[in-house]
Amino acid sequence: MSDAFRHAYEALTDFISNHPEIEIGESVTSIPEEVRPQFYAFFNEARNAFIAEHFPECLSRAALLKLEYCRAAEKAAQWLLFEEGPVVSKCGRFLEDPSGSLARELFDPLFDLLKNRETRDSFRQKASCGIESLFPVVHRGGYEKWAVVSLANLMDIRKGYRVPVRDLQPGDRAKSSTLAPMEEVPEPVESTHFLFSHSPKSIFAVPDFIVLSGKLNRYVSIRSEFKEGVYNASNASMEREWSPIDADLLKSLESGLTLLYTSEKPGSIALVGDVSKFCRPDLVLWCVDSCNLTKKEALERMALADSRLRPTRGIFVIANEPWPGHEETGEPQAEKAPIEGEAPRIRTLTAGFDCSRLMPVVEALSDTVQEPGALHGQS
Repeated sequence: MSDAFRHAYEALTDFISNHPEIEIGESVTSIPEEVRPQFYAFFNEARNAFIAEHFPECLSRAALLKLEYCRAAEKAAQWLLFEEGPVVSKCGRFLEDPSGSLARELFDPLFDLLKNRETRDSFRQKASCGIESLFPVVHRGGYEKWAVVSLANLMDIRKGYRVPVRDLQPGDRAKSSTLAPMEEVPEPVESTHFLFSHSPKSIFAVPDFIVLSGKLNRYVSIRSEFKEGVYNASNASMEREWSPIDADLLKSLESGLTLLYTSEKPGSIALVGDVSKFCRPDLVLWCVDSCNLTKKEALERMALADSRLRPTRGIFVIANEPWPGHEETGEPQAEKAPIEGEAPRIRTLTAGFDCSRLMPVVEALSDTVQEPGALHGQS
């Protein structure tokens, strides 16, 4: 054990010894209410000490990410205020309190150590394994949130809209895609308040938000953390292309892709997917941590995603740092031969936390063909 954690753990065990009313054993956990706040103060201090001792680099990277995300969110706050729903997401918790978020992984292992189910060495191995599994997931997800908000800031927002989709209720029945109930997707409503993460019980997959972009003179909808719906939409836009939801599509989306759609009307991009069909995106973003995979791996994975999702404007891989051995300036690099008459299908950007390096994404959206008179009179 390191000194900081050892001292914190000894303070915890001393507190338990001095309060015989606390029972923590192989088959019993009893912490009376009158001592519970003090117990958990020592318990949490031990968890935080372990994180600080063994994962200082993770905390440093997390602190920078939190700072930059808060800066981007503050800049967007006039139009986009994000709130957690009834179920707090791991990514949201991580951005709010990085150390506390990671320390949650130590809850069961630390109790197992107190109960002598784990030795000090096995506790360290088990606790470290939990952090090493969690950190890349929540850090990548947090970076994706930074990129989404920063991208919205670049679009010169004039209005924001949300799609007030409802959750599956206890009396509702979710069936197979062929037997799922039919329901209308609500019309987008003007708003400044949005969910940080969608409810897992939403009956449809709808955008995180829709904005009217002054930069593009179009509506743009963005959806991260895709999850299919459980109902069939009766009013899916006929202006969009739809494909069936199957195992290959869900596998393509499980890496954490961000889907972008543009239109002259917010209602035509109000549905991303229902229980059986998926809306072909105009552009796909994949935010990655270059410390956790190679550039070759990233491009190979996106080649598979491109073949299944077929975004009309291709894919951007957005890295938080340059890959080892690659000198990048933030300019998009072609990694795949262009389809006849089109731009390269997969491009990479090393953005770091410089939002201006995301401008090629906005420019790619601006190339979308617009109908004459689109958004006439809008401001």
